[in-house]
Amino acid sequence: MNCPQCGEDCDRDEVDVGVGIIYGPWGCYSCGWSEYDRKRAETENPGYYCDPTGGLHRIGVIVEKCEKFGLGKAAAEAFKDCGKDEVQS
Repeated sequence: MNCPQCGEDCDRDEVDVGVGIIYGPWGCYSCGWSEYDRKRAETENPGYYCDPTGGLHRIGVIVEKCEKFGLGKAAAEAFKDCGKDEVQS
């Protein structure tokens, strides 16, 4: 599927559960468009980032992983600028 916002390829998670396949929402990693209500997910789960395909990631873990590359401060600042000031490990 092409993104309705920017035209790039979209992605989604899928799981084969034996009797069929369960598909997640479409999302675009180029521009951030998503079929999923990301703002609601982040509001209901403070301290988490919701990616375009609906996956929730703890912000503290993202910052911790970025620190391994010397980017922890930049990652913390990026989430703070997005209104996510609950950066905790």
